[in-house]
Amino acid sequence: MQSPLIALPLKETKPVDLVKPLKNLIIQNYEQSPVSYMDELQRISQARQDATGQASTESLGRDLLFRYFHIIEMLELRFPELEAPFVWLDSFTHAPIEQRTTAYEKACILYNTAAQITRVSMQLNRSDSSTDALKRAYTGLRQAAGLLQYIKNNFMYAPSDDMKGPALESLSKLLLAQASEVFLEKSIHDTKGEALIAKLASHTAHTYSGLSVEWNDTDNLRVPAMWCRIAACKADHFMSVAHLYRAKADRAAGKHGEALTRFRYALCKAQAASNLTYLDTWSFATYLRSTAPSDVSESLHHLVSTQLTNASEACREAERDNDLVYHERAPELDTLPHIDQVSMATAIPIRDVFSQPDIQKILGGDVLTSLIPLEVLKNTSVYTEEQAKMVRAESTRICEANDRIDEAISALSLPHALDRYAALDGKPIPPCVPSQQVLDICEEVAVSHIISRVERVLESLPKQAPLIEATLSDAMADLDTDARECEHGRVKHAASWSQAPTASVARSLRRDIHAARDALATARENDKGITQLWSDIRDDMALLCQGREAVEHAYSQHARLPPSMDLLDHDFSDPEPARALLHETHAQIHALLSMPQEREAMLQELKRQVQNDDISRSLLLHRCVQHMEETMFAQELRKYAPMQQRIRNHIALQTQRIEALRDSVDRLRTHPGAADVRRRWDASQGGAREWNARLVQAYDAYTDVQRAMNQAQVFYNDMSHTANQLATQAERLLAERRAERSSILMSSDTIPAATTAPRATTLAEDLAALRMSNPSSRGPPPPPRPPRI
Repeated sequence: MQSPLIALPLKETKPVDLVKPLKNLIIQNYEQSPVSYMDELQRISQARQDATGQASTESLGRDLLFRYFHIIEMLELRFPELEAPFVWLDSFTHAPIEQRTTAYEKACILYNTAAQITRVSMQLNRSDSSTDALKRAYTGLRQAAGLLQYIKNNFMYAPSDDMKGPALESLSKLLLAQASEVFLEKSIHDTKGEALIAKLASHTAHTYSGLSVEWNDTDNLRVPAMWCRIAACKADHFMSVAHLYRAKADRAAGKHGEALTRFRYALCKAQAASNLTYLDTWSFATYLRSTAPSDVSESLHHLVSTQLTNASEACREAERDNDLVYHERAPELDTLPHIDQVSMATAIPIRDVFSQPDIQKILGGDVLTSLIPLEVLKNTSVYTEEQAKMVRAESTRICEANDRIDEAISALSLPHALDRYAALDGKPIPPCVPSQQVLDICEEVAVSHIISRVERVLESLPKQAPLIEATLSDAMADLDTDARECEHGRVKHAASWSQAPTASVARSLRRDIHAARDALATARENDKGITQLWSDIRDDMALLCQGREAVEHAYSQHARLPPSMDLLDHDFSDPEPARALLHETHAQIHALLSMPQEREAMLQELKRQVQNDDISRSLLLHRCVQHMEETMFAQELRKYAPMQQRIRNHIALQTQRIEALRDSVDRLRTHPGAADVRRRWDASQGGAREWNARLVQAYDAYTDVQRAMNQAQVFYNDMSHTANQLATQAERLLAERRAERSSILMSSDTIPAATTAPRATTLAEDLAALRMSNPSSRGPPPPPRPPRI
């Protein structure tokens, strides 16, 4: 039979209409129709009826109280001004007390919750060691004590005696004393050390003794008389237990005299407790009888009787052993050291009580979830932006890490760089074949006879320049002849010769002819460059013109060239380590390339957590706390720290993998077991790359030759036209000057030489004669620029 526990009495209440004041507040505060929330309001009203009514079991009653407390707390946060006539009866005197604040309602609900928890703990069968009843009772009593302490610390001006500070402090001591008693039962059952059990029992005895004195000497809490008798009985009982186990410890230590004194005192206290075991439960008021088990008297009598028997036997045995063996003098009890007190029962704070998973399930969700105060909505929006910043930062970090993978793979020319070592796995070395670009060029040039066409054009280019040169030379010779004739007349006729010198009249024409001849000389040099460039690429272009089969045959012939290798160059190393290294490198590449997808999954998981995170309830719960948003946001964002750390660790692992991949590639490049494979691959694919580059370069040069030839054709056509224009202009100018000289000669024959005097010229006429061009005549266009390669 187990030790009886005392449960707190429940407070009774009267029905309250919560629907009407809540409807008015919904209209007043949220400007919404309360009709839309009638189901929720009825649920709130029903929750109060269920919590304050008679539940089928004590556990169900406790759960209903937890649930209703959560509801009324959320109502207080949404409607701080909520008022209703809450009437609760004092749990000990049954005196009705009415207040209109939700704080009073919450305090009474918490008190009843603590009382209901003690009832559950009282009814547990702690005698059955196969269950966790001891643990549940121990935890429940500590939880109830924590709830009472919360009421004491937060509701300073309690209107009823049972909820005033001293009363709550006294009831909390009772619950912790009973929790210590349960822990002592567990320690005795587990056969803990005798010294430890003595200390635990000493603390329990002193606590009950203090409660007995407190209840008898004060009027702060008018507890039932039976509570005082139980406390006094347990104080003597546990003092007996403490001295009994301390005596056993002293005897084991060889202190037989001290042990005998304690055995005698344990027997004395057990006898005193035995005198207090008779309890009259019918002396209780009806509403207080449920605070103790119906068999409290029998249970207490059995507990004390067992202790009395144990103490009697231990004392008798100690007396006999001391008389026959030890012969030690038993000292006075006052001279012995006091037994130390150890308490293992502390109140569980209300925050820890409500944070337990099983309690969270009982609380359930909010009722009026759609009614969110404007202040809470604003803070929720701010928190959402903080979440978005965090997600963007992680997304940027992941993108940068992915870019580093691409950079590393590109810098190592992977995975194509490993094709050189494919033969280690038995794969054949790829044949030496032209690239697709070369094949496309073959198809393009094979349909046209470019060789003959280019050579025909190149042969015709040198033939055009002499004709143009002859035209320009003839024009220049005619101008020189005219200049000689003009000067001859000037010498012969002296001052009577009025024709301007050819040098001044034909200055612009001479300059154009010289420019054309210079351009023609440059064009000839360009023609030589075109011819030389074509000579360099002719064989390659001829191969391309032969078509795809001829090009592929040339590649294969190049690949079959015997490598210059002797026995000294041959590598006889075992290729197996190189093959293993190749497989390891491929695995490293695969692992590295799969990391962006893994991080994307982490990012999506982080976004899912953010999407499912609703902080509005927490903000609502802490609405009354001033200036705590930043602290709360930081605390809430810490829940994402594990996923953020996973991403950082993953990126750090990526850095390690990149370094390991670089090392593997470097070792593979120099591994002796892969030397033959590298040499054969380079001989095949290196030749193909060389031929591809050579033929593509030849085609590019051909396009340059083609473009230069077209430009040369245009140039020579334009130059021929320009030369003809210059020759025509020279002819016309010379004809005019010949006519002018004839006129001068005829005038000279009719006018006597004596009367012919030179006409005085003005300064403007002298300067006009020295001008580089004749403004009255427009010459031909300047010669075109020669073609450029």
